[in-house]
Amino acid sequence: MPVTAAALRCAVLVLVTLAAPSARATPVTIEGARGTFADIDAAAGRYRVRSAVLGWTFAGTLPAAAASVTRRTGADRLGAYQELAFRWRDGAALAASIRTYRERAAVLFRISTQEPVADAARLRFPRFTSFPQALQHFSYANHEFAPASFALEQTGTPWLLYDAAGHAAVLSPASQYMTASLYGDGATAIASGLNAGVGALPAGFSYATLLVFGSGVNATWDDWGAALTALAAVRRPANDADPGLRYLGYWTDNGASYYYDFDRQLGYAGTLEALVERYRSEAIPIRYLQLDSWWYSKSFTDPDGHTGGAKNASLPQGEWNRYGGLLRYEADPALFPEGLAAFQRRIGLPLITHNRWIDPASPYHAGFRISGFAALDPRWWTQIMGYLAGAHVVTYEQDWLNVIYEHSPELSERPGVGEEFADAMAQAAARHGLTMQYCMPLPRHFLQGVRYANLTTIRVSGDRLTPDKWDRFLYGSRLASALGIWPWTDVLMSAETDNLLLATLSAGMVGIGDAIGAEDRANLLRAVRADGVIVKPDTPAVPIDSRYTASPGEPMIAAAHTDRGALRTSYVFAYGRGSPATASAFTPAEVGVRRASYVYDTRRRSARRLEPSQAFPLRLGPRETAYFIVTPVARAGLALIGDEEQFVPDGRARIAALEDGPQRLTATVVFAPQETSARLSGFAPRRPVAVAKSGSAGGMSFDPLTGRFEVTVAPAADMVPGADPVREAVVSFGLPPPEEQQ
Repeated sequence: MPVTAAALRCAVLVLVTLAAPSARATPVTIEGARGTFADIDAAAGRYRVRSAVLGWTFAGTLPAAAASVTRRTGADRLGAYQELAFRWRDGAALAASIRTYRERAAVLFRISTQEPVADAARLRFPRFTSFPQALQHFSYANHEFAPASFALEQTGTPWLLYDAAGHAAVLSPASQYMTASLYGDGATAIASGLNAGVGALPAGFSYATLLVFGSGVNATWDDWGAALTALAAVRRPANDADPGLRYLGYWTDNGASYYYDFDRQLGYAGTLEALVERYRSEAIPIRYLQLDSWWYSKSFTDPDGHTGGAKNASLPQGEWNRYGGLLRYEADPALFPEGLAAFQRRIGLPLITHNRWIDPASPYHAGFRISGFAALDPRWWTQIMGYLAGAHVVTYEQDWLNVIYEHSPELSERPGVGEEFADAMAQAAARHGLTMQYCMPLPRHFLQGVRYANLTTIRVSGDRLTPDKWDRFLYGSRLASALGIWPWTDVLMSAETDNLLLATLSAGMVGIGDAIGAEDRANLLRAVRADGVIVKPDTPAVPIDSRYTASPGEPMIAAAHTDRGALRTSYVFAYGRGSPATASAFTPAEVGVRRASYVYDTRRRSARRLEPSQAFPLRLGPRETAYFIVTPVARAGLALIGDEEQFVPDGRARIAALEDGPQRLTATVVFAPQETSARLSGFAPRRPVAVAKSGSAGGMSFDPLTGRFEVTVAPAADMVPGADPVREAVVSFGLPPPEEQQ
């Protein structure tokens, strides 16, 4: 048999070929990382996937015996793999493969049609009928903002299967996200396939599913997300990738003071111009402005075809003051008589602009290809993105994604059509230099989003952040962050300390919606520097592993972190969910700090030194909150908290770097041009010494009873260039020998 060039490129080695199944044939087996195995018994059509580490086996049986079974090796975007490939007939010729990976405890399943298939239900593969019982279940429901569900939702969502010991697996579609669905109850069946509404499929159609095994719920989520994003071969955006992620902003969406409302004497544009001017005079550093659905013309018709009235009956009537679908995506001249670009030049801030579904009465239907509520035509997307770019819009917010999907049947029933909609949007935005935000997404929109480097943010909870939405936000952040999309809390008011803290810990956007005169500058400057740059963690806050097995009445404990090699700092936000007050605990290791550390209670300004496995107890009543900084002990024997004026004291926008030397902990501290100093704090067993390598460090204080130290650091005079020029100080901390202490 000749060796082809393609076979050489893929390093394919055919070890077993069975032209026809034999009753005496033994299963053909492949092996991957961390004891991950797969095998197939050709005669029985039975295939299995096993994690030796977890002791879990998932097995299913094909509708017919497998033929042409081959075992081979190669490499794809997930790395080096071993593969089982085989065929069978089920009303039509089908082919499938199972891959295990050398470096990942992941299994990739793929099924493809070799000829036209009349019923897409035949492509449910894998279809497991044997798997570990009594596992706990978690997924995301098929509703706007993809709410968390401690059940297996049968839609385009990942499924988390886990036990009390922290063993976990995540199963999800790995292609065709807009028409994909998982099926089964987790007790008798687990299957992956296409939506029930999908009918016939052509020859050559392919569908993939990913299964990832792991130890620890959050670690498994991260491994799954890393694998799915690797398959997309798209570099995910950093948490400062656009102005919305990098800076404090002002929002006019639902729940904000100027959502379909304005000062009657100033008008809409005048009100926002006055707000921007006031904030500048007060040195409140908002760096962009969001315009919600009020700025363009709409119909009176809601998504279900019902006719409504004005959004705000006390305001002048017009096409802008309506609830329904989009008519024209242009600034309404009643609000912006000189146009959107002229308004943007007057306020001098970049814009984020909202959009909803296309109304059936929109004139766009005459000139562009539109399916239901969804524009499929790249020319339409090019037109609107060009319009936005001309007005210095930096981010396009696509809202009502659930409604667009539900009222555009082709998106859910015809593979490829949903991708046309999403691809055209992303590609046109990218060509014009815009990033995107998804709002009211279904779970499948999160999965689809891995394909777009310019999808930077996604809404994961309902309008106007309030405490009753915190749980949904945190579990939704888990899905978003696993896929490299930054979660957005939605608008809040600047005096709401806990909401502002949670938004900062999202590592995503921080946006306010106060009325003129109600702003709280001091509170805002706990989230951002004086230049508006958000001082944030590296990762979003998500529920710690134990919250997947905790009772609903136990306190929520969520953690985010900043990583500097071995020096990971964790930020722990907790709140009561039961009545009366309920006890709980966490360990430094549970929040990602795996060395001796100080757990600092920011509200009580007290700290305890703990080993990684030692529990830190807490007790919280209904909606009572607590916030802790868990900071590791450096090799020099001390722990640096950072600038306590910030919610995230050592976020990279304040502590740009830490060098963990054997005798000295060296911090690079950065300052906005307007800032003159920062008071840094930490904990040590005895009074430390601070030496400035650049800038200055002085005014050291030390409390021998608590071990707390503080020092004032000021920057050097020189400006460090960059996207946001800063001044910096480099300060080294160390402990003198005990005999040198006074």
